[in-house]
Amino acid sequence: MLINEIGEGSKPYPWKKKGFTKVESWASELSDYDKTQNITGNWNDFKSNSIMYGFQSDNASYYVRIHGGWSRALNINFGRKPGAPKPADFNLIVVVSFDLEGRDDTLITNFGEQFRVISTVTDIVASFVNEISEWSWIKLQEVRIVPKIEDSEEGVSIAQSKRGRLYLEYIKKQGHRLPGSWTARIDDEYFTLLNGKVSGTEVGKYIPL
Repeated sequence: MLINEIGEGSKPYPWKKKGFTKVESWASELSDYDKTQNITGNWNDFKSNSIMYGFQSDNASYYVRIHGGWSRALNINFGRKPGAPKPADFNLIVVVSFDLEGRDDTLITNFGEQFRVISTVTDIVASFVNEISEWSWIKLQEVRIVPKIEDSEEGVSIAQSKRGRLYLEYIKKQGHRLPGSWTARIDDEYFTLLNGKVSGTEVGKYIPL
């Protein structure tokens, strides 16, 4: 039942953008950066804050927060082939989290509507990734997804928690919606979607999408 629900994809709830910050806000901030400065490799938060979305389920209101960090890209030119795309000027990592709107942060989204809620979050993330990919001079390197964990599962690895297992199945079944090639990595407290094909020696840690 779980795999069938995820594979078929539950219908997302209607969602909308909230607040003033949007992808263009981040792009505008990066375009104003003085590129004559030395590349340090440091990661920076956007001054324009997180990008927020919201949706209403049958039982509650939810918000989705996408927080971003950026760094200057270090590109070593050994001679680009004719027609090859110009390397990105900036690298980007985002963290996706969501929760109930206007409710106690300790509450968990467990109203029996998990499939449609996660489907909606997936729809928002896919829309965001597709939008940011249109800016060729910005490379989205990672998308970190932070599931909410039950208090009773405190200290349990994310892939072993009840909610984490649900998220992981959804990532595996719906990851193809992201543009290009992506790999899911299982970390201790969140799942990381990596831009590109990545592998490692640890069995089960990296999952091609």
